[in-house]
Amino acid sequence: MQATSATLAAAVAATFGGGTADAAAWNVQLTTIAQYNNSANSGYALNITSSTATFSYDDVTQLLSQTGGTVNARLNTAPTSTLFRHSITGLVMGNGGATSAASFVCTEGNFGGNVGASICGNYSFGANFTSESTTTWGPGTAVSRIIGGDDSAAGPQESIATYDGMTTVGWDGSALVLRNATCTGACATLPAGQFNNGYRWNLMVVPVPAAAWLFGGALGLLGVVRRRSGTAGQGPGPLQQLR
Repeated sequence: MQATSATLAAAVAATFGGGTADAAAWNVQLTTIAQYNNSANSGYALNITSSTATFSYDDVTQLLSQTGGTVNARLNTAPTSTLFRHSITGLVMGNGGATSAASFVCTEGNFGGNVGASICGNYSFGANFTSESTTTWGPGTAVSRIIGGDDSAAGPQESIATYDGMTTVGWDGSALVLRNATCTGACATLPAGQFNNGYRWNLMVVPVPAAAWLFGGALGLLGVVRRRSGTAGQGPGPLQQLR
């Protein structure tokens, strides 16, 4: 009985806060994505209302991993004017490294064509104001672009590499901020904290309901005590008799 009581006391302590192990993985929820550019040095918010993505953050490796759903991030200049939409599954990014994903697609909005450019393809249409180039996304994170006619590339097309170099710039056990922002050219003369390239992701820890925590802890506690008290050659323990 003394051994069972000691086991019970240890299990209760571990279940309700007496343990010393620190969890490294946190369930987090995406709250905002912002893009830095010459027009929004403090970050221009993307629309993520239709995003269904769920995430886990490891505060040891500093990696953010997508555990389900789809990141659906849309950059609008007005309610009816869209530059592009990023759709991502299986995302893993952070710790300043290369970003990977199961799939990445950039969908062109209705803004670029009106100004003679492809935002997702990152090229201009040229003097004839007509797109003569082709771009593809997928399978997976593969991308391709063939520049044709008098079109001209302005830089690499949108890809999962857009999120390379993301690092944790804020983490307090509740709120998480990852960023790969840079400041080049005239931006270097702006006040500290201003950028003209890159992204910022803000996330919040998803709280575990108290009832779920207590229920899960109780199940684990019962399992420990039953295993200890129901040994071979002995009668049922005190908790087994209550079944």
